[in-house]
This record gives sequence, structure tokens and C-alpha cells, in this order.
Amino acid sequence: MKTLTLDSPLLTREEAARYCRVGLRTFDRRVAPYVQTVPIGARRFFQRKDIDTWLETQKDGRSLVTGVRVSTRSASRTRADDSTDPRAQEILRELRSKRRESTPRLFPVDDWKPEPET
Repeated sequence: MKTLTLDSPLLTREEAARYCRVGLRTFDRRVAPYVQTVPIGARRFFQRKDIDTWLETQKDGRSLVTGVRVSTRSASRTRADDSTDPRAQEILRELRSKRRESTPRLFPVDDWKPEPET
């Protein structure tokens, strides 16, 4: 197991979980939704000061949210969902609309008619 070095203000998910002294699954469910991440390339980092703020609110019994709660509807979010770049959002909307248009219906509802009884 690697030793945790706290020289950097940015922590990986694993480092942040160890910093909070919880497992990864607990961190993902109880901490990560309330702490904003910093994207650098394809990786996401947690700021130690944001985690410290969140921990202080938990100690005091308050439920102050330091970041925006992330939806947990899908485990496979597109990274472009987090982008604030208007061009990235436009491309994502276009791709999603094309996917809906190109999906054929195997059994069109309008064409179905019951067979006459004999």
C-alpha cells in the first residue's frame, strides 16, 4: 500500500478516501457527491480544502453542501456532460439526437392488428 503524501492540494479518489479514512465505496457514496472535482485531462482530482470543509460540516452536525450533488442515475456518465464548453455540449446533443433517430423499431405499434378469431 502506498503511503499518502499530503504535499499536493489535489488528491486522487483513492488518496481522498484514505484522507477521510473510509473505503472507496463509502467515499463514492457519502463524500464524493458533495465535493467538487478538478478535471485535469481525463483525470479528476479532489481539493483537500474542499474535503476539509466537508469534514468540518459533518463534525458540527450541519449539512452544508460544499459542491453540487452529482446525479447517481447512471454509472456510465459521459465526460462531456461535465464540460462547460458550448461546442462540446452542442456535439453531445447532436450525437444523442442521432442515436434516437437511427434506432429502428423492431415492432412498430401502428402496423399491428390482431388476427381474426375463427
